[in-house]
Amino acid sequence: MKISRQAYADMFGPTVGDKVRLADTELWIEVEQDFTTYGEEVKFGGGKVIRDGMGQSQLLAAEVVDTLITNALIIDHWGIV
Repeated sequence: MKISRQAYADMFGPTVGDKVRLADTELWIEVEQDFTTYGEEVKFGGGKVIRDGMGQSQLLAAEVVDTLITNALIIDHWGIV
């Protein structure tokens, strides 16, 4: 199944080649790299792909992460010219 770039960005956020406006400025950035595995995207919340409790475990292990941030656009300011 194929969807338009706009529909993909609306559902999962920007991907490689998309341009994003920084807040209320006239500055624009272009996404150069995306670590998403296309087709494996996850949406959280009611009525979405993954719901509360799914993909979670009641067991505790020291080697697991405490917090995971998804759908973040990270800007490496060293690469801004």
